[in-house]
Amino acid sequence: MVRHKKIVDTLDVGSHDDWNDDHIADYSLVLNLEADFANQAVATFWDTAQTAGGSAPVVNFLDHHALAKLVTGATTNQISSMRYMQGGAVGNITYVDDAPVISMAVGFGAYHTAGEVAEFGLINSASAAAFTALQGGAYFRIKDNKLYSVTGTGAAETATDITPTLGISDWAFYRIELTSANAKFYIDDMETPVRTEVLTLPATDLTMKFSMQSQNNVNSTMYVDGCGLTRNKYSG
Repeated sequence: MVRHKKIVDTLDVGSHDDWNDDHIADYSLVLNLEADFANQAVATFWDTAQTAGGSAPVVNFLDHHALAKLVTGATTNQISSMRYMQGGAVGNITYVDDAPVISMAVGFGAYHTAGEVAEFGLINSASAAAFTALQGGAYFRIKDNKLYSVTGTGAAETATDITPTLGISDWAFYRIELTSANAKFYIDDMETPVRTEVLTLPATDLTMKFSMQSQNNVNSTMYVDGCGLTRNKYSG
């Protein structure tokens, strides 16, 4: 989310001081990573080996947008999954002390209203498989037609129902801000968190991960329009 120093009327002339801090990353403070699906295949930066039975995520052109598409197939417990790689191989890219912030535009096709069907956010790449119990991370989960915020150490987790009043949206913008003090979860409104969690914060390294799982033989679909990660740079 861009925060402008100054808002001017249309056609008004601004100076470089009005916009530089918003648009040029300061490498002395943070690193910014943006992942979109208009410029490369999913497999370029994402590992899909945890896909099980479902289709490996691919770039799909939908409604004039290039999106990552995860499709499970219509057999129960099939999974389509992708996790961001480290230097072209499976691995984690951040940690709670880096104060990572992940922002994601995510949509869903049909999925069954019973069982665990989706998880997306910051998750330990070393998890044995997608939907493994007690994964280390800070992420969103869809289970039994409810949306949860989840934080996990790898040995324990805290899951809280944060389902919007009107239900889970077909499309929404999601954000997680993680620090050693808490994890803040946002849906569409990036000013006010829907949940601030202080329990079972991850004690493991993390990467960006998206997974969809079928239940009751319903073919389930997730779309990812793009995602971004901001984290503190290494300081020794």
